[in-house]
Amino acid sequence: MQQRITFLLFTVISLLIFAGCYLFSITLSKTSFASGTILLLCLLFLASYQLRKKISFLPLGSSAAWLRFHIFIGFLSFVVFAIHTRLQIPNGLLEFILFLTYYTVFLSGVVGLFLSRTIPYRLLSRGEEVLFERIPVHRRKIHDRVKTLVFDDAQPEQGAALPDFYHKHLQDFFEGPRHQISHILHSKRHLHQLKQKISAQEPFLDEQEQVRLQQIAEQIQLKDDLDYQYIFQAIIKLWLFVHVPLTYSLIIFAFYHALAACAFASTSG
Repeated sequence: MQQRITFLLFTVISLLIFAGCYLFSITLSKTSFASGTILLLCLLFLASYQLRKKISFLPLGSSAAWLRFHIFIGFLSFVVFAIHTRLQIPNGLLEFILFLTYYTVFLSGVVGLFLSRTIPYRLLSRGEEVLFERIPVHRRKIHDRVKTLVFDDAQPEQGAALPDFYHKHLQDFFEGPRHQISHILHSKRHLHQLKQKISAQEPFLDEQEQVRLQQIAEQIQLKDDLDYQYIFQAIIKLWLFVHVPLTYSLIIFAFYHALAACAFASTSG
């Protein structure tokens, strides 16, 4: 129901803006100034969302409400942008850069909306969410636990089968984030292959070593869940690294474009 109301409101406001610009045009007024002003206000509001995150301690409304308005104004800005530019590639260098920057910011925003709707659900499917900055610490603890199981807990009479298995199949896996592409594709093939190698190794171990190998298998699952968390949280951070600076660049270009347009209008009468 809420989505229908939002869509209806979006349609009404878009039509009002379109009708307003059309009425301006038939009175021989410069519609580009009106649409450009609305577009600039939209961009300023969109950029203010990041500022709202930094001053979250102030009572300026919930973050969820700001996000909904951010998405709403983001799509509305595209309608105003289409009216302002008529979706034609401009000739001037500054206008072309502005045109390209807006499209990049808008498309990155659409990608961000998709990521924000899908990644949280995927993270919930693979264990408890871990802070991105704490993932290396958890990874190191898991690796230390595995090395203890392989080397420190070994008895003198036991052979080198388990250490050899660790060096051949496990050491590289535990040393850093692995199988990023598989995680993005939601594939567990690499995990099944590793478990098959563990099952194939068990007949060559005594009872105590088999128990330790099963404990190592549990650590493999924890490490794989951690890699899953790492790659998707890294994607979100990479997206922010692209979207936010481009938005600020767009604001600067838009202000420069507005000043240039006003200066040209005043000199041309």
